[in-house]
Amino acid sequence: MLLNNLRIALRTLRKNKTYTTINVLGLTVGIAAALLIFRIVKYELSFNKSFANADRIMRVVSMVKTTEEGEVPSMCTPVPAMDVMESTVSQFEAMSRIKEVWCTLTIPNPTGDVPLRKFNFASGQLAYFVEPEFFQIFSLEWLAGDPATAVNEPGSIVLTKSWAEKCFDNWSAATGQTVLIDNIIPLVVKGVVDDLPVNSDFPLTFFISYPTVRAHADYFFFDDENWGSCSSNNQVYALLKDKDQIVAANTLLAKVGEKEYSEGSNVQGRTHILQPLADLHYDTRFHHSGTHITEKSRLKILSVIGILILIMACFNFINLATAQASLRAREVGVRKTLGSRRGQLIGQFMSETAILVVFSTMLGCALATICTPLLKHVSHVPDSLPLFNSSLVWIFLAGTVVVVTLLAGLYPSLALAGFEPVKALKSNFNNTMIGGASLRKSLVVLQFVIAQGLIIGAIITILQLDYIRSQDLGFSKDLVYTFNFNSDSITIARQQALKLRMQQIPGVESVSFGSDQPLSGNTWSSNFKFADRPEDEPYGLNLKFCDADYANTYGIKLLAGKWYSPSDTMRECVVNMTLLRKLGITDPQEIVGQQIKVFENLKISITGVTDDFHTHSLRNEHEPLMLTTRKEFYWEAGLKIRPDNINSTLASIKSAYDEVLPEQVFSGTFLDERIAQFYEDDKRLSATCKAFGLLAVLISCLGLFGLATHAAAQRVKEIGIRKVLGASVTGILGLLSKDFLKLVLIALILASPLAWYLMNKWLTNFAYRVDIPWTVFVGTGVLAILVAFLTVSFQSLKAALANPVESLRSE
Repeated sequence: MLLNNLRIALRTLRKNKTYTTINVLGLTVGIAAALLIFRIVKYELSFNKSFANADRIMRVVSMVKTTEEGEVPSMCTPVPAMDVMESTVSQFEAMSRIKEVWCTLTIPNPTGDVPLRKFNFASGQLAYFVEPEFFQIFSLEWLAGDPATAVNEPGSIVLTKSWAEKCFDNWSAATGQTVLIDNIIPLVVKGVVDDLPVNSDFPLTFFISYPTVRAHADYFFFDDENWGSCSSNNQVYALLKDKDQIVAANTLLAKVGEKEYSEGSNVQGRTHILQPLADLHYDTRFHHSGTHITEKSRLKILSVIGILILIMACFNFINLATAQASLRAREVGVRKTLGSRRGQLIGQFMSETAILVVFSTMLGCALATICTPLLKHVSHVPDSLPLFNSSLVWIFLAGTVVVVTLLAGLYPSLALAGFEPVKALKSNFNNTMIGGASLRKSLVVLQFVIAQGLIIGAIITILQLDYIRSQDLGFSKDLVYTFNFNSDSITIARQQALKLRMQQIPGVESVSFGSDQPLSGNTWSSNFKFADRPEDEPYGLNLKFCDADYANTYGIKLLAGKWYSPSDTMRECVVNMTLLRKLGITDPQEIVGQQIKVFENLKISITGVTDDFHTHSLRNEHEPLMLTTRKEFYWEAGLKIRPDNINSTLASIKSAYDEVLPEQVFSGTFLDERIAQFYEDDKRLSATCKAFGLLAVLISCLGLFGLATHAAAQRVKEIGIRKVLGASVTGILGLLSKDFLKLVLIALILASPLAWYLMNKWLTNFAYRVDIPWTVFVGTGVLAILVAFLTVSFQSLKAALANPVESLRSE
């Protein structure tokens, strides 16, 4: 019986080539899109699950209470608080202090000359200072060394396998070797661990013993006594004895530093809480270094898009199957008259659907494989990750075949098998007998609601990104080339030589050294007192450390006073207009010559006021800012270069760097490229909307094409009679097209408010945002109607141009 059903199904599908082709194309595109989206979502949801006891691993974070902003999330933990946690939180089975570090790694030359090898971190990579308990918390595969003793003492390091091979060609030869970080501090390799998986929020290259930080406290700005000093680089990870002890542990953590944190006026307190490892990849409140944070809401949106596109393909199948019902009515009537039961007919029609779905799934897998390299434009999934590398993928595909077969085939099968033989064999049988017209119209509207909603979303994200690119940042980012260097005493002694050497390059206009660029996302922060006011201001002051050439290099506008004089220490400063507004000062000249008191007792004279410039992405508003000098905090250079002979200039910059700092690793990039990285996730959202919006339009148009073909075929004699009676081609074209265009217009009316609400909600993430113009909705509507008209008019025009003699000829 099954084999017979399959033979009949194949014969029927071959007979209706247009119907089969449209359905296969629609299902293929839908299944390929769903498979690619499943791959993205599966990858994002797999983060950090490879660690044993992942459900018991926690990071200690905190909520900081401020006068002006209320509770502010923070991932840092003051070092003295770590000691208290270790002794008071009894729910911790193990706890490890960590300190993030970005440094160079060099293999020393026995002659003391230029290092044999030198390495810098790639984008997103970092290293940790850790305690032995870290390896108890995180289960890593050890290839060499003892996790209990490898990082017990100062001057020890554990390399990952890939970095051990970089340094010594063979990881097995690494143990016992000596390396240098920043070409200064010698470390002995005490172990090698396997590389961490790519779906981990720990893109670590090596682990340095935590005692090394204490031994070089000045170099690493390490302070184990100051409760008010808190760097996001200092964090705590812990392993709970039981996964259900989070509430009990939080109760004890809330008592840590109750007295110490209350001292100070701009910070009223800090409460430590636990952040489960399972939330680390998705919790946007707390930043973490190295990898991206993915909002679960975005994954939900992506999943919904994938499901909707697949459903749209099923809608096409349902529409075409019900539209073709009249063509198969006699077949059903004859079969029932000859004794076929309803169940047999349902099995026959479901067999046809199953064949189409299985064939489309195979084509969809092939299409998804071809399109896999394009995923990098809409996701963070590595290109190296195979598409069919998991049993979950095959389960997903099997489930898709079953669900799509039922979703696409069940209603048409029940409808066709339900025909009454007498009515089915009548010559005047029509689709209204199964209620197909209203269903088809509803499904077409739903298809275009989805398609137009995605297109509107894509246009709005493009407008916002264009707005960001065109926004005046308050400084010049064009043709500014940046690179890093160490901040150790040896490098500090060579800073002036490095700067002079860069200034001698013909293609370089200006050179500035500082802690970071104007828009970097990084700032130091301090409480402060202004002038003779007795109390600290109820908000923090951000600081950037930069030399006297900073304004000239980055084109920062000075509104009052002058830029500060060259200095190695913090003597003079320049502040921004946001600080003046918060202080209640309207005239910039009033503040020139006044003093700001930071770091408890350090008084700094204000020499000038700058216009506001963006220090963070446009998601954030301007903050009070002070720029001042401090030579030991200079580790980044910005060079304004001329537009001619750029490649030659860049080569000269690297050559000069290697000449002055031969032991360090040069890594340069343009400032505008670094700024663009702030909006990578938004670009991916835009690309997602564009890509899947176009797919939605394609699937919708395939369905319209099929319905238009059927409609034209059903009205052949009507069209012939109209032409004989004098109807024009244009009139017939309008007659056949208007019903479909009405559906597209209804879809626009439904999609516009929904898309406006969702995109307006997304735009609230930006402090500086574009207003959604009404032309977006009108333009999308015009585009949708035009595409729909072109799709429908192909068949309509063909029918309108047909010879009426042929269409009216009797069978």
